[in-house]
Amino acid sequence: MKFIEINHTNYGFAKDFKHDQEIRTSFNALTEATFDFNFENWYQNGYWIDNYIPYSLLHKNKVISNVSVNKMEFIIENEKKAAIQIGTVMTDKAYRNRGLSQYIMKQVINEWKDKSDFIYLFANDSVLDFYPKFGFEIVDEYQYSTAPRSTNTLKPSFKKLNIDDKNDRELFLSLVNDSRPISKLSMQNNISLIMFYCSSFKKNSIYYLEQLKAAILMHIADGTLYLDDVFSKEGVKLKDVIQFITDTTIKRVVLGFTPLDETDYQRSLLKTGDTLFVIKDKADYFKNKKWRFPVLSHA
Repeated sequence: MKFIEINHTNYGFAKDFKHDQEIRTSFNALTEATFDFNFENWYQNGYWIDNYIPYSLLHKNKVISNVSVNKMEFIIENEKKAAIQIGTVMTDKAYRNRGLSQYIMKQVINEWKDKSDFIYLFANDSVLDFYPKFGFEIVDEYQYSTAPRSTNTLKPSFKKLNIDDKNDRELFLSLVNDSRPISKLSMQNNISLIMFYCSSFKKNSIYYLEQLKAAILMHIADGTLYLDDVFSKEGVKLKDVIQFITDTTIKRVVLGFTPLDETDYQRSLLKTGDTLFVIKDKADYFKNKKWRFPVLSHA
């Protein structure tokens, strides 16, 4: 840890401290207070690896502000790209409006701007004026959906996976590790982030489709099937997956990614509580594509 002064107050500045229990505990406490979750189980289960790097300011041995770096790999139009996704941006309520997040953001961007193909982040509506100060521009995302043509009157046959069961977990991880891309923006080599979701928020949304030897993440609400991702070693056609997992009760399938083949999908402007920002020199590229970053790639 090094010590710095911001506006006449001294702070500790620490990064990549996942194995420091004292700082990690304080970091988790601020995350819990800000976002209503923490990273401790993720760490204890061995999924917090070197891809996720928090940069934190401490005052009186307490983490009071943070900006995290997520090292990402994508295949985009058949090319491998290294990206930095900024996330877990937070400041203790008692320390806001002191320029702390601004200090950390500048450190992060300066360190990573020449080590990545692009830098991006997702922000909620309350901070949309903050990120343009650092050269970020808003990029609209687009959602892809389709009305399935299923004539199945029987319920689809697939197995729900229990990620806490050793055999189910090993099956799922083997499919994720060797999965073939189904998206124009395909996240690669990030078991860590996928397991962050699958061991918490999406724990009850994991299924195995024996006919296609594929793992799928999905949930159904009010006749709409939300398909977050598909993992298969052999490669599958998305239309075959949709045919297998839908019946006549499903009126619409909404994708959590941009399909490789957009034929037969309706594209609409994505309206959620998260806004995509991309650093200026790469923003125009993404603006012209009308894509969606995979939901499981959000950090």
